Amino acid sequence: MPAQLPRKEVRFDPRLPWLPGVRNMLSPMAGVTDRPFREICRGLGADMGFCEFASASGLTYGGEATWKLVDTEGEEGLVGIQIFGSDPEHMASAARLLSGRRMDVLDINFGCPAKKVVKKCGGSALLADLPLLEKITRSVIAESLVPVTAKIRTGWDEESVNYQEVGLLLQELGVPWVTMHGRTRSQKFSGEADWDRIARLVETLDIPVIGNGDVVDGASYRRMVEHTRCHAVMIGRGAIGNPWIFSRMKAVDEGRDEPVVEFTEMCRVTIDHIRGEVAMRGEDQGCLVVRKHIAKCFKGYPGAAMLRRKLYATQQIDEMINILEDAARRGDPRVVQP
Repeated sequence: MPAQLPRKEVRFDPRLPWLPGVRNMLSPMAGVTDRPFREICRGLGADMGFCEFASASGLTYGGEATWKLVDTEGEEGLVGIQIFGSDPEHMASAARLLSGRRMDVLDINFGCPAKKVVKKCGGSALLADLPLLEKITRSVIAESLVPVTAKIRTGWDEESVNYQEVGLLLQELGVPWVTMHGRTRSQKFSGEADWDRIARLVETLDIPVIGNGDVVDGASYRRMVEHTRCHAVMIGRGAIGNPWIFSRMKAVDEGRDEPVVEFTEMCRVTIDHIRGEVAMRGEDQGCLVVRKHIAKCFKGYPGAAMLRRKLYATQQIDEMINILEDAARRGDPRVVQP
């Protein structure tokens, strides 16, 4: 048996008997983690996937676009829904309205740094208002039929780093795990994620901590777990155009060599992704959505810029698939690393 990565022994919530075996998760990301992408990541080794985060007010007011973000009916495998907002009544209402949805956990977003979220006092803005953060957490837990988890950052800025205080509060309120991105809100995604702080939160709490930030491959996954002893790792931007990151993490956990991703495999998965998006969104929008993944997927492939230009020049599914199939047939003798 391969040597297991060092992880702290923690207290697991009996409502989540599957959690001890979960080592990686796909993070909720706006415009990215829709159902087709979740299914691709799950097929490549993701233990759990999260929907795009949804506005509690949008769900409360019955916004059609918002409800489309939580399309989980019939979805196989572990799936979570994440909500954000600053109104405890709307957050409680969203939890109540979601009671009939297929999900394994309901996550509260206390970590989003986006200006449009924080200007309404949602996401990471709540790290600067712990009484309101507590009120929201209590209200969601009271109305949710599934366990409620939370995602945080290290603090609002370097002058108000409070992740240990927030983590202990959330643990006391009864959340079964806390996910932490190792940056402050003011950093957004600049600089480096502070894994030392993730490690300190792991030591502070009795419940599992999910690490997040700057894991982009199997090697960085190993380094984060060895550095922090976190229970699992949540992948956000590192999965865009690179769903194979989950198979790489799985290989590390199982003591195998990381799988090599060949160019033909990149083409095949991209074709599957296009088909899934078009089936869900229609041809124009579906082909457009895949572009952000294509921009990163073929990085390092000789002629990648020309391939991207060809794919960007059309929003017709047949033409995009023909371009990818032709490129795969021509192939490339070199192994392509994302």
